[in-house]
Amino acid sequence: MPLLELGGLVARYGAGDVLKDLSLVVEEGEIVALLGSNGAGKSTTLRAISGLVPNVTGRLSFAGQSLIGMKPEAIVRLGIAHVPEGRRVFPGLTVRENILLGGSNRRGVSRRVLEQETDEMLVFFPDLKRLEHALGWTLSGGQLQMVAVARGMMAKPRLLLLDEPSLGLAPLIVQQVFRIIAEIRRRGTTVLLVEQNAHMALSVADRGYVLETGSLLVSGKPAELWSNPDVRAAYLGGKTVAAAVG
Repeated sequence: MPLLELGGLVARYGAGDVLKDLSLVVEEGEIVALLGSNGAGKSTTLRAISGLVPNVTGRLSFAGQSLIGMKPEAIVRLGIAHVPEGRRVFPGLTVRENILLGGSNRRGVSRRVLEQETDEMLVFFPDLKRLEHALGWTLSGGQLQMVAVARGMMAKPRLLLLDEPSLGLAPLIVQQVFRIIAEIRRRGTTVLLVEQNAHMALSVADRGYVLETGSLLVSGKPAELWSNPDVRAAYLGGKTVAAAVG
């Protein structure tokens, strides 16, 4: 049984279909990349999985349980955490407080345990340790992204949804972010990744799906996607795949 399965999924905003008969699977332990141009439906796919799109039909299941009609907070408790595009860190809270909030939806977990787990996140993200008392508005884009990912990990997810984690970041910081993504998977969390930087996404992904106007165009392992000249030229920048992130 796949960890996540979408079958014939349709998502609507108003009168228009944003996702059209979309099917994909994510197996436990994978990093899967969702690629495509702006407006292809990548972010909507993550929002549909998270329960943030009100009008969704088709099959959408996590660990065998249907997510259709579930509220976002219930989906989080099942084991799915969503790190949205734009980071959305609270500017008036400290780094530590922002990370701590990521565990607020976990029932029966004491404040002491959450504080200990926040300490563990600050060890995992050492660049944030010296900034744990800094307010969100003082952080750089890369620091904000790390806070957002750490906050997502505080939900203890089986599946982490990442939406454009490299957006607006300098190349060296992008490499650091993708090393973190690879390490998250090595520690046992499955990742579904939406990313415009196809080179970096496919350097860490096990498989990829390319979307076009809400429908699946093609899928496969990174080497298979790069070997398709039309896909490479139209969606992947027409270059050779980047070396794997170490």
